[in-house]
Order: sequence, then structure tokens, then C-alpha cells
Amino acid sequence: MNAQETAKEILENLSPEARILAKRVLTLEREYLHVKNPTLLTSKIMDAAKELAK
Repeated sequence: MNAQETAKEILENLSPEARILAKRVLTLEREYLHVKNPTLLTSKIMDAAKELAK
């Protein structure tokens, strides 16, 4: 088993809501890969989680 298979298995076992949040977090991380202020990413992730929790 390689790392990609493990990540895939983990994602498949998440609830639908958790899967949406995980995908959103990955998207944000990709968008902010070279951001100079990483605290911006944390607030964006928190905003995404709050949005899904509504």
C-alpha cells in the first residue's frame, strides 16, 4: 500500500460533510501554496468549516 492509496482510503471513509471540508481545505492549500502570510490560510480554512457547519 502506498501513501496515495492510504489517502484515498481515508477520504472514502469520511462522511459526506467531512469529505467536502477536506476537499475545500486541499483547494485552499493549493491556492495559498506560496502565500507569504500563512495565517491567512488558517482563517480561510476556519471560514470553510463554519460555512459547512451551518
